[in-house]
Amino acid sequence: MTSERTLVAKLADANSGKIAGWLERTFRIGWRVKRIAMVVRDATGRPRKMPPGSLAASCLREATSDDRFYLRALKRYGPLFKLFWGSGDLKVCVVGFPLGHRLINRCRASLHPVSTDITQLVPADYLRAMDPKIHPHYRHLFMGALRDDLISASEPVLRDIIRQELKGLASGAEGEHSPPDQLDLALNRIATRILLKVVLGVRPESAIAEKLEALYQRLGPNGYIADVGPEQLAAFPEIRALVLQILQSVNDDSSFSDGILRRLARMGSGDKVDDTIIGNAIYMVERGRHDLRDLLRWMLKYLSDNPAVVAEVRASLAQTGADPRLAEACVMETLRLDQAEVINRKATQSFEFDGYHIPKGSWVSILMREPHRDPANFAEPERFRPQRFLERSYSADQYAPFGIDEHQCIGRFLVTRVGAIFVEEFVGGYSWTVAGDGPRHYGHFHWRPSLLFAIDLKRHPQA
Repeated sequence: MTSERTLVAKLADANSGKIAGWLERTFRIGWRVKRIAMVVRDATGRPRKMPPGSLAASCLREATSDDRFYLRALKRYGPLFKLFWGSGDLKVCVVGFPLGHRLINRCRASLHPVSTDITQLVPADYLRAMDPKIHPHYRHLFMGALRDDLISASEPVLRDIIRQELKGLASGAEGEHSPPDQLDLALNRIATRILLKVVLGVRPESAIAEKLEALYQRLGPNGYIADVGPEQLAAFPEIRALVLQILQSVNDDSSFSDGILRRLARMGSGDKVDDTIIGNAIYMVERGRHDLRDLLRWMLKYLSDNPAVVAEVRASLAQTGADPRLAEACVMETLRLDQAEVINRKATQSFEFDGYHIPKGSWVSILMREPHRDPANFAEPERFRPQRFLERSYSADQYAPFGIDEHQCIGRFLVTRVGAIFVEEFVGGYSWTVAGDGPRHYGHFHWRPSLLFAIDLKRHPQA
């Protein structure tokens, strides 16, 4: 009875607006009503049958606390199943790249890519979520600028960025931070400086580099791509002003070198470098630095857990004319196991697929980790074994960590090559022990190694 008296007292002491707000916060009425309505609709088959699956309220908690949740759902329901997501929306999961291809090809007009909304800053939006009427034009421009030769020409600078941070990490230069924080700070600087060099052509030693790094920390201050708020609204114009300064000086200032921005500027007259190009270049650094940092962290984790692979990579690097393929295979194997997790779309209208009804507003998620663990394609699927990528090739229906449609990542070569350079510098120059570890952790967007994961790095005697 105590809880009932408390409820009555709160209702008596509040006006109707406060009552509604209190009920929403306390009982999450809107969320619960939405789920109940969905359960009733699913049970009655009205308006039409939805995919099999669970509408339990616990789905979000289970999916973000157990990285085998989707594998179990796949075994129970098959390659197309539903669940009730924490936002109050239906989530339809698709497992298998052939099925994902077919879904996108048949229902493209009803599906919109999901991404952090940056239209307050870049009205035409980011490439990943851009209007299909203009997307091909801008994608073509950026793909033309991000050619393989850009990375090869930048390689000495990229190696130096990695070397400097690994040297600092080995010397314990940031002793005031905990070992996990020291590692994250070093990886964040590596990723940010590499992307500033490749995208904007900014060398780490230039005067503008320090300003840009500080501004990017304001744009994404919590270790992930932030929703647009006051801090982003303040930081973005300052970054844009520096990018315009780079564009004006890119041809006659040695502080700036070859990069995507310079190549875009040289593709045609200056008026072609419009606000959409500038905004996308800025956010290419912002999104890329978080993804690259997280990938490097996973690579360190898998290398630390697999000393035999480290020994094989080190032996290959010691040979004259070392073959870079094993280092690149380490990147590809890491992407197979982690970091590449899901392709999200939102249903802009209701549609039918394979005999099932997908309601408007549903999330449609093409799962990537699960088909990458298919034993029919990957022997010993849970094992970190990069050599599999040297023994055979995999089709796009088997391995697709960068996406499966016209919105797939344009930086595939950048990611694999930079990751391979990192492996070469790390394994070839250093030895290490794990200083802290624990169970994997679900971050803002991705699974990541334990928050306790850290390494004790030392210069390798033979380096």
